[in-house]
Amino acid sequence: MVQTINQISLYKKLNEKLAESVNIDISYPNINYIDKNEKKDVIVNEGFNDVLTINSFDSMWSPNENNLNISQLFVFSHPNLLYGTDGITMNGNEIGIGAHIHSRNSSFQKTLHVISIPEQEEEFEAKFTHNFNVGYLRGSIIIDFFLYLKKITNYDNKQANKVGMVLSEGNIHSLEIVVDGDGSAFPMTEFKDKNGPLWKLEKNWIEPNLDMFDVDNVSLSLNTAHPLFEQVKSSKTRASKAMMDDIMINAMSLIIQQVLLVEKYSIDTEEELVQGSILQAVKYWVSTFEVDTTTIFTISNSLRTYWSKQMLEGEKSYD
Repeated sequence: MVQTINQISLYKKLNEKLAESVNIDISYPNINYIDKNEKKDVIVNEGFNDVLTINSFDSMWSPNENNLNISQLFVFSHPNLLYGTDGITMNGNEIGIGAHIHSRNSSFQKTLHVISIPEQEEEFEAKFTHNFNVGYLRGSIIIDFFLYLKKITNYDNKQANKVGMVLSEGNIHSLEIVVDGDGSAFPMTEFKDKNGPLWKLEKNWIEPNLDMFDVDNVSLSLNTAHPLFEQVKSSKTRASKAMMDDIMINAMSLIIQQVLLVEKYSIDTEEELVQGSILQAVKYWVSTFEVDTTTIFTISNSLRTYWSKQMLEGEKSYD
């Protein structure tokens, strides 16, 4: 269904009346991901309202361990009605379906061409498919679908006359993907360097209060070529788990120091922090792990104290 907005258009666009004649059917999205080399389907039920809070449909999916592949199908019963003097562009032109992918939490955005709609009387199926890589999704990401003028050879003075002009009033469909972004999950990647360290931390953020806590802005990377990689990755023994814990403590300590002590951001503000941001992750750590943020030493020591206490309590529970 076309999502109308209050506007005055200087040229014809797909409105509700024309949309009803064209008859655009939009099905539930098809969603899957890869887990341990196995494809897993996320079943979207009848309660779906175009807002995909992933873990409410599949509690096993993790943004730091799994990708997310989304397919959206559009069926145009009478696509030919989009063309001609009574349509939104003249015969011989080309109408494209576009997808605007953006985050309401940050400045991230990109626009993709999905497919062109042919000038035909027969039913036409248009399929959008996009894969979000591991560690990419944080906070809330929105996909807006719209029609636009892809190619023009003919037009009249009541129709769009430049390639790229939007041909739908509002969006023909919108899908929101919501990922829990409280900082409880750490964005991790891997690299291969025979002479490199076991791990490294990369900082790429500009504004931690706005930039998302994801692999684009901050990443803890483990070296797959290091002799200790398999041991640390598996965390099967107490020693390997302790090594992984120490890596996490160091990484969190460095990030907290950089954000609060070096860049002077505050987590005590009364304003609500941006969901999924680096600053929100820092606030989550400070609160959850009882971090003393006075100095670089108190940050590191209080993290280690909390972690050690939790590790000992965990061991006692198995006695």
